[in-house]
Amino acid sequence: MFRQVLSMVFCNVMWGMSFIASKHALTSGFSPMMLALARYVLAAACLVPITLLKEKRMRLHRADLVPMLLSGITGITLYYFFEYQGIQRTSTVNASLILAAIPIMTMAAEAVIDRKRMKGVQIAGAAISVIGTALIVLGGANEGSATLLGDLCILGASVVWVAYIFFSRKLRGRYSSLAMNSWQAVAALATLIPMAALDPCDLSAIPADGWLAAAALAVICSALCYWLYGNALYEMSPLASAIYINLIPLTTIIGGVLLLGETLTWQAVAGGVMIIGSIFLVNTAEGNHEG
Repeated sequence: MFRQVLSMVFCNVMWGMSFIASKHALTSGFSPMMLALARYVLAAACLVPITLLKEKRMRLHRADLVPMLLSGITGITLYYFFEYQGIQRTSTVNASLILAAIPIMTMAAEAVIDRKRMKGVQIAGAAISVIGTALIVLGGANEGSATLLGDLCILGASVVWVAYIFFSRKLRGRYSSLAMNSWQAVAALATLIPMAALDPCDLSAIPADGWLAAAALAVICSALCYWLYGNALYEMSPLASAIYINLIPLTTIIGGVLLLGETLTWQAVAGGVMIIGSIFLVNTAEGNHEG
């Protein structure tokens, strides 16, 4: 179990730092979609050989072609379109805190789409999370139109990621986490390439540290972390793994303040506390119910 805990801590800390690396790569000269393309060209170059080495083949059933393509488009192409557009315009702190509401948004979407009845504590958690997200976005409006647009783009990334979860959930029973991530990376390239062509930048002008940030995003945050995270999920319950999500905004806040010189607004602090608190509230209630 120690190995799984270590993997979860490492992955979520790295995903928290990915906001810092993305912000640095974007300010170094990458356009949003060119950064997404560079990240997933490198990620696919790592994931596909590892999958072939471990599983000997990468078979995709014909019936899964459309769901896999849709999961790649939503979970990678559209998600990073919104995230990177947002990170260009708002702080990494705001971005990570808004995205921290994804587990609660997913729970609410399941209640609507699957007609699952929500318990009182889940409804309370969802309401607290919505209020916390609204606080952060309204705080962004006070900081200017660019920050507000950035926060709304990050909110769009959250919605797209919830869509990705629904598109990919039926695939999880038929493919390993490694194989699914490999196929999704390949599928996403079909849409990333034309979108990057419409969002060009001068790649020769990007300094070495910008390329290093892009490489770290691809090799560490995508390929390595997806592999470690997928392996850990086989031996951990969804409840146990969900707790570690809270490390992402915490890591980003520390990194944003120390490395990027970002400031914390009272709205971001209050909203972040409400979002993270809502996740603990819902997870604790689920844990008590399962016991």
